[in-house]
Amino acid sequence: MNLSQIDLNLLFVLKHLLEEKHVSNTAMALNMSQSGVSRALQKMRVFFDDELLVRKKYGYELTPKAESVKHDINNVITSLEKLAHKQSFDPGIVSSTVKIYGLLPQINTLMPKVIAKIRRQAPRLTISLDSTPKRHFDALVSGDVHFALSSHQPPSSEQNIYRMVVAKRTFRLLMNRDHPLANQTLTPKKLSAYDFGQISLQGETKLSFEHMYKNLGLANKTRRLSAPILLNNFSSAPSIAAETDIIFHLPTPFAEAACQDSRLIVREVPQELQLDFQEVYLYWHKRFNDDPMCEWVRGIFKALYVGEDILA
Repeated sequence: MNLSQIDLNLLFVLKHLLEEKHVSNTAMALNMSQSGVSRALQKMRVFFDDELLVRKKYGYELTPKAESVKHDINNVITSLEKLAHKQSFDPGIVSSTVKIYGLLPQINTLMPKVIAKIRRQAPRLTISLDSTPKRHFDALVSGDVHFALSSHQPPSSEQNIYRMVVAKRTFRLLMNRDHPLANQTLTPKKLSAYDFGQISLQGETKLSFEHMYKNLGLANKTRRLSAPILLNNFSSAPSIAAETDIIFHLPTPFAEAACQDSRLIVREVPQELQLDFQEVYLYWHKRFNDDPMCEWVRGIFKALYVGEDILA
């Protein structure tokens, strides 16, 4: 393997191919022609002496060798980006991309002001937002994103993730305006007689406050809260609540925004069911801790939110 044969642009294309597993999607993401991406893949196959991506019935799959080098390629590109930033980081002229992961409630609440400030100070910087429901820290650990906004905690085994608090997190109950409980004083016992929607972002199987029902003696292994609706994201919750008697327990900004639909109302969560105080963090990996671009972006979050009482 002769390193003089490798074109860094081809390595960048390969990184996207291994993530997308799709030639046309990679072409669109990189603003290239499909034939250009195919040629790049063919050259990388020669360089690595491996097929890398194998066509299957419903698309491509990575070969074992592609799986093994994917993380290394990300690290190489990350190191090159850090080197470039150290040599010449100027917000006014930088043309890099900052990638941020977060679920819609955090993205919608926190990112507009961040984006506005970045646009004023770094108009050529591209901001890539990913709000796909998935394990919150996988992309951070793999190097696919620079930051993650989350109220979750990383695995205790992961020692290379840093964080800072950017917001508090509160919840409300979203329900149909004509729901039987809409105008009643809410209590845990009254709520337990009705159905809830479960939003499972990381495979959760229980409602977030169900353990409190057990503490109150209102639920046990055989008597659980009813959750006949299971969703893996927030987006369809408002329309379901508007047409049914399903109650959703949602982050406050998202629940309040949903009430632009006149069929919906938000109600306070009974005191006995309010979750322990939660905070939303901006997370980043050790690999980006000293990166000038990431330091600058962290400074924007700190200036906007640290010390402020922002509800996300």
